[in-house]
Amino acid sequence: MTKIFYQNQEFNIPIIFEDNHLIVVEKPVGLLSQEDQSGDPDLLNIIKEYLRIKYNKPGAAWLGLVHRLDRPIGGLMVFAKTSKAASRLSAQIREHQFVRKYVAVIHKKPELKNAVWSDFISRNKVQGKYIVISQPDKSHQTKYQKCELSYQLQDYLSESDLSLIEVDLKTGRSHQIRAQMRAHHHPLVGDRLYGKITDLDRNTDGPALYASFIQFKHPTKDELCIFKSQPKQKPFDLFKKSI
Repeated sequence: MTKIFYQNQEFNIPIIFEDNHLIVVEKPVGLLSQEDQSGDPDLLNIIKEYLRIKYNKPGAAWLGLVHRLDRPIGGLMVFAKTSKAASRLSAQIREHQFVRKYVAVIHKKPELKNAVWSDFISRNKVQGKYIVISQPDKSHQTKYQKCELSYQLQDYLSESDLSLIEVDLKTGRSHQIRAQMRAHHHPLVGDRLYGKITDLDRNTDGPALYASFIQFKHPTKDELCIFKSQPKQKPFDLFKKSI
């Protein structure tokens, strides 16, 4: 755990790995991946400040954002420390060579222990969230993007009707996992935008979704980089034997 001071606040950010080309960190739940109109602190600028101080840079450190996590979601993120690394890592994402897996706690037990969901997603500006459908009609095809994920059931708690699943994200659309889970009648626990409002949901700090695994080819070496991490917050603690 590394203490970083930014905008008169202290942030405890786990630095998982760092070399001359990239840095892998664990994003805390509730922290922005990059700055937005709110002006709230964000992980990108916090890590820039960490690099500026660590390497005694006279000005701001350069850091490339390769991928994002929604503000309520915690877990592994990789940032590029050079433009070459940023370009090559971004290319891996476009070519579906960058593997991202998540663990999630959902309501109810899926009918199948593992499956692939291929749907279409579009943002509803009025409702402020994303809508997922199985197939858009021809008149609305341009408004939708294809979204695909696969999941595997890891554990099921019959007394609370909750399931722990691992999700392999095939396409990286905004709110994709949250919206697809809702569309398939298995909303994430704690997801107040897409899910239920039970007592458990109210007592959970945001959607029960965590970026637990990333795999990619190192941008300058002939090496496969694999990083793993596990969530510790509620309601993942209900599945201690499986995580």
